[in-house]
Amino acid sequence: MVAVMQKAMAVPVRARSVVNEPVNLNFLMERIAEGDKNALKTLYKLTMPRLSAVLVRMVRRQEVADELLQDVFVTVWSKASQFDVRRGSAEVWLFSVARRKAIDRLRISRREVLGLEDDVAMLEPYSDIHFTGTDIETTLAVKRCISDLTPEVKKAMQLCYTFGLTHEELAEVMQVPVGTAKSWVRKGVMHLKDCLQDYGRT
Repeated sequence: MVAVMQKAMAVPVRARSVVNEPVNLNFLMERIAEGDKNALKTLYKLTMPRLSAVLVRMVRRQEVADELLQDVFVTVWSKASQFDVRRGSAEVWLFSVARRKAIDRLRISRREVLGLEDDVAMLEPYSDIHFTGTDIETTLAVKRCISDLTPEVKKAMQLCYTFGLTHEELAEVMQVPVGTAKSWVRKGVMHLKDCLQDYGRT
């Protein structure tokens, strides 16, 4: 199976390769379920660009996304028979598999991700805050403000603004209701906005 995936990945793929009719992907899934390796290669070439983009957006590391992409198609090969067109299109099924792989990876690597306090780029959502300090002062202010956040709010902010997860994806990673995830992000935003405004006035 790995050899099949390597051959498929070796074929140049245009970034705009898409399928206009979902039924085409459905047919390929049916062929894959019957053991058709050529159908797997075709499915890979048609869907790889978009799946890769989703994975990169979620995990923020190309090498991790590449690893997960291969894992997605190994799953496709081994579980294609579980696809049921009556429950949705093959495209939806594929993106569901990819999204789940990314979320599982984020859960596993929680302790490996960079600390939010080191990601000064997160200040972008608060670009309307008047802050007059130097870059060093700004960085120190961000660290101090973030240190006041509760662990769950800090993690929620990290996953949203460092990893780009949606509220729904955040809820799945942190295993809480979507409303709770939204509340944590909102609390974090309001706290940082108020805190940085205070620093800007000193």
